[in-house]
Amino acid sequence: MSFASQIRFGLKNPALKSVGVYTFTNFFAKGVSFILIPIFTNPKFLSPADNGMLSIFSSNMALLAPFVSLGMIQSSTADFYKKPKDEFAASFTSSFILSFIISIIAGIVFFLFRDTLEHKFGFQTSFIYIIPALAFLVFSGEQLVALIRNRNEVNRFAAVGMSRSVTEYAVSVVLIVFFLSGWTGRVWGIGISLLGVNLFALSYYIKNKYINFQFRKSHFIEELKYGVPILVFQLCVFMLGNSNKLFLAMFDVDKHRLGIYSIACVLGSMIGVVSQSVLLYAQPNLYQSISSGRATIQTVKKDFFRYFLLLTGLSMACVLVVLIAYNFAIDKVYLGGVKYFLITASASYLWGLNYFIFLFLLYHKEKRKILTIALISLICSATVNLLMVKYFSILGDALSSLINTVIFSALIIIFARKLIIKTLTPENMT
Repeated sequence: MSFASQIRFGLKNPALKSVGVYTFTNFFAKGVSFILIPIFTNPKFLSPADNGMLSIFSSNMALLAPFVSLGMIQSSTADFYKKPKDEFAASFTSSFILSFIISIIAGIVFFLFRDTLEHKFGFQTSFIYIIPALAFLVFSGEQLVALIRNRNEVNRFAAVGMSRSVTEYAVSVVLIVFFLSGWTGRVWGIGISLLGVNLFALSYYIKNKYINFQFRKSHFIEELKYGVPILVFQLCVFMLGNSNKLFLAMFDVDKHRLGIYSIACVLGSMIGVVSQSVLLYAQPNLYQSISSGRATIQTVKKDFFRYFLLLTGLSMACVLVVLIAYNFAIDKVYLGGVKYFLITASASYLWGLNYFIFLFLLYHKEKRKILTIALISLICSATVNLLMVKYFSILGDALSSLINTVIFSALIIIFARKLIIKTLTPENMT
């Protein structure tokens, strides 16, 4: 078969087309933000201090998100393939009620500790009301995305993802450039785009009969039992990366330098977008393969190797593009962040590789193993972050994210190895 024929055959392959759509959609959002970097780093519109404030806002959002979601997105993804539709709908609906209650509680906690949060972390008064509401909208929007992905509605996934990105960045640019609203313009862009996605989500749930109030007490208990280990796990993920702004704020790092570092982190996270894009296709297919008994060591090794090659190739391309942007498109004041970008990109790459293995723990809802991994990693991460930031400031924080990712990856391999062997059909084992 000629090379041209191979390309035509690949384009007609449904699996490759799905991966392509997922990858393009995820990259579209990052691509738009990447294109807008010259605007978001232009001192006329956003100063490094503004970007530093945005990073603190984002870190607080990332810290609250695990409490609001409580692992219910991962739980509903696994239940989608295990439960009858009526039972799944009842459990799915209960997750929103539980998340809403947690968001209210979070708002109350923020209000009670508002003085401490303001003085220690640069927490703005408006954050008290905005962050809990946005955290709930993020959870609801992610539930929609996960459900569309599980139903393999590739085109709808692309439409939702791209429309959200267009809305968010269009509103942000208008407010920042024409109304000079500073960093608050980005927050408004995020909020308006989330409202739009959730209005569509509500109609989608009703149309497809995923709203069912005939849930039982057991649904809440089930979500809480699974949610607590996932909560600890997500806090662990927060400590691996997003906690950096809060730890740096604790040591009163200059907002100007923090802004330079935050842009490097945003660019480094593009590697994570690559892995997430491929996993959007790989995760449902892996779960279907396991539930049907078709998964073998050979098939999983083959899938992982393809994932490794694709992630590595795209990651190298991303690094090259970002380095070019640093030298020709981004304000020179941010050039000092190149070394931070390379470190955070390496951590994102390693995280992406190991999450494929972690999917086995999520599928089987291995609560004890997830909790054990998360607790060990959480303690290690907090210790490493604290020491590295205290003695090496921003460079120490960047290095700590890589060190913590290595520790976490080793724990995943140790705890998931036997489960993977047990899960896969024994007749093809070698």
